[in-house]
Amino acid sequence: MIASGSKASGWTAAELRTRFVPKSRIRSGLVSMSPWLDLVLLLIFFLAAEPRITLRPGVVVDLPSASFDEGVESGMIATVLALSGPGGPSEIVFFDDEPYDVEDGDRLGELKTALADYRKTHSDTALTLYADRRVAHGTVSALIQMARSVGVERVNMGTQMDTQ
Repeated sequence: MIASGSKASGWTAAELRTRFVPKSRIRSGLVSMSPWLDLVLLLIFFLAAEPRITLRPGVVVDLPSASFDEGVESGMIATVLALSGPGGPSEIVFFDDEPYDVEDGDRLGELKTALADYRKTHSDTALTLYADRRVAHGTVSALIQMARSVGVERVNMGTQMDTQ
């Protein structure tokens, strides 16, 4: 045991309590910072890739191609799909996140009411109609006529850009 004032091999107890200071502090700073740098880089990568990773609900619509690239924005959007099922082919209209069966007369009446209600509460006077290329022309014509009867002044057809 060493007394606080006694000398053992030339050192005092007070001198032994000095703090060790490394010669190079830069190297130790970078080493301790590297896990945080890795975390920040991973966070930036996931935030940049997030829009591509997120699954978005929806349906695939096979739109007809067109060579023109002009268009208009419309808040009033209806999508018409041609479905093939065990009961035969059918067509469904999606408007305001609600499906309407074209063969069901009652549902078409509800679609007409929904179009009229939307038209009353919004200032949009144009309807953009996205019709699958397999939808019958008569169905598209009937929907255009229905939209015109509730006060829609213009019906735009949604197409995809021709890549040729």
